[in-house]
Amino acid sequence: MGRTLYVVQNRLNKIAVIRLSRDLTSGEVVGYITDPGFDVPTTITRFGAALYAVNARFSTPPTEATPYSIVKVRR
Repeated sequence: MGRTLYVVQNRLNKIAVIRLSRDLTSGEVVGYITDPGFDVPTTITRFGAALYAVNARFSTPPTEATPYSIVKVRR
């Protein structure tokens, strides 16, 4: 089992990287992942050596033509 937790900080457009204690009861922020492609990411998933963040684009008025994206970043 891994001991790294990734937490989306959506309005800050970053992902906090938290190293958990051995018993998983506490953790310490050890870094942040940012990307110019982030536009209010709301959720992430891990696949291989990457994280994929879904952009919500809360600051963009939604229309039928509003594009949404997923941003791939290295963990």
